[in-house]
Amino acid sequence: VDKSRDLTAKGAGLGLAIVQSIMRLHGGRATVTSEVGRGTRVSLWFPPGPVARQR
Repeated sequence: VDKSRDLTAKGAGLGLAIVQSIMRLHGGRATVTSEVGRGTRVSLWFPPGPVARQR
């Protein structure tokens, strides 16, 4: 767990909502899992897209 983060500052609470909206626009999803004393994991899944051509 990274204790260097200052948790006293309050945000608007929009960060994960914005991430979720962006992921939906891309056809993907975002998941968040958290364990007390261990930390939080945010995972982003993007659907496969076309592979870029090699020149």
